[in-house]
Amino acid sequence: MIILHTIVVVVSALVLAGPLTAQEMREVETVKGSVSIPAEPERIVVLNPAVAGYVYALGLDILAVTESYRSVTKDGFTQAWADEARASGSEVLPWNFEGYNFEQILGYGPDLIIAGGTGRPGFLANEAYDQLSAIAPTLFVDTALPNWEAELDFIANALGREEEAEAAMEIYEQRVAEVREAITLPEQPTIFVYATEPGAAPYFVPEDTPTPQLFAEVGFEPDPLGERYPDFERASTGDSVQVSHELAPEILSAPTMILFPWTPASPGVEEFAADPLLGRIPAVADGDVYEMPDTIYRFDYYGALATLDAIEETFGQ
Repeated sequence: MIILHTIVVVVSALVLAGPLTAQEMREVETVKGSVSIPAEPERIVVLNPAVAGYVYALGLDILAVTESYRSVTKDGFTQAWADEARASGSEVLPWNFEGYNFEQILGYGPDLIIAGGTGRPGFLANEAYDQLSAIAPTLFVDTALPNWEAELDFIANALGREEEAEAAMEIYEQRVAEVREAITLPEQPTIFVYATEPGAAPYFVPEDTPTPQLFAEVGFEPDPLGERYPDFERASTGDSVQVSHELAPEILSAPTMILFPWTPASPGVEEFAADPLLGRIPAVADGDVYEMPDTIYRFDYYGALATLDAIEETFGQ
């Protein structure tokens, strides 16, 4: 991870990126305090692919966005908003789980950095906020916001794009209504499950998190595992709970399972069925597991629309 050492590095990188012009600024309140950001940013760098979709949905271009790590296209974008990224002329900014390359970010000469949000990128941005703020005004999206709607609302209000957000939500709500009418529900309730790798203990996704909540909007009844097992420790992100192989058949007892991958190497229903313990999970034993793409987990606006498409494709009449 590259650290900023001198003012010379900052100035030289910005000169290489192009001349800076005076901009009208607006004050925005964030969990990091008040920050002045451009009213009309022109060189936006986004450091979490999980929040980039909101920026595109609000009608803004992104100069560079960190490489996606789930549902990835060949050019490094998240599948759900890849077309928008290409139309915007966005470049892919490499990163790793240890941190960001600050010199590379500097080289883009951003007038606004948008960071934070869910997953590892949000954690890294929280740790590196001071360094990022030394490069450009940094809009930090609270990692504790409850769902994608709250993230969209925060970014829209910060950027003065409330009307664009309302229009985007109208499209989403119309799509929810269409999918609700188009599908036939399997037996309820439903559990939402993934495993990170072959042989690993599975995780369930609690009912108060975005994936089950979206499915509930179109008629599914998420099994209230979080309420039933309040003492089970959640992952640091708060949106999953790991269950041992031994306890899985008892805890994951709902008649219907939605199973999705964490990575391309994650086990599917065949691997679950072949496991002597996971194969005893009722939905697995009865053949009532529906495999769906990883876009249904930790999604943004475009990911939510893609999830609705996946639901309609899987359960359409």
